[in-house]
Amino acid sequence: MNYLAERLKDVLWPRTCAVCDCGRPSDRPGSYICSRCYETLPWYDEFAKSAFGYLEPVSQLVNIYKFNGAVYLTEDFANAMELSFRKKHDASAVDVVVPVPLHPRRLAERGYNQSGLLAAAFAERINRICDETSLVRIRDTEHQSRSSGDDRRKNLKGAFRTADPSRIRGRTIVLIDDVMTTGATIDECSEALYAGGAYKVIPFVLAKALMDEDLGEDFIGNR
Repeated sequence: MNYLAERLKDVLWPRTCAVCDCGRPSDRPGSYICSRCYETLPWYDEFAKSAFGYLEPVSQLVNIYKFNGAVYLTEDFANAMELSFRKKHDASAVDVVVPVPLHPRRLAERGYNQSGLLAAAFAERINRICDETSLVRIRDTEHQSRSSGDDRRKNLKGAFRTADPSRIRGRTIVLIDDVMTTGATIDECSEALYAGGAYKVIPFVLAKALMDEDLGEDFIGNR
């Protein structure tokens, strides 16, 4: 039924592929990424922490998702994350899905938390609860893309805490973010969750920025 509904939507309101310079109608039901562009996606799950490497065309899609309001990409991204996650992890062992939170000021400016959107859609796919309130950001920080690895860790120290430890105590948590660069944000959030009593934290992101050691891997593959 869902497949037929998506096909009907595609007939009535054709979707154009969101990849820059493509411009073709999407031939994948319910997707904003056409088959040709889908074949170029840089899948990367060597360390069981991400769906993609942060390379084109994913980096371009993430940028418009994060900064240009392209929230219609949530379903495509969540589908990819579920596919990669299930290859490396047992979804039945997960208790709850938690997104990396934005500071309230940043959330008010942007209007949405892209990690929260991803977490909610991902949680629905693995049939788990998404908890967007138990992990909070208590201190605003500089944009991390402008900082070195050491500076990121200093900037983020103590920036997160658990608001209600009773909701995460003893639980296995999937921690969701859009992009992992140095891992400083994920590490600080994980530390806050463990301090609140989490049993296990499984970091998982949409895309991982690849360092020199990563580029030596054969990471690009079609699914």
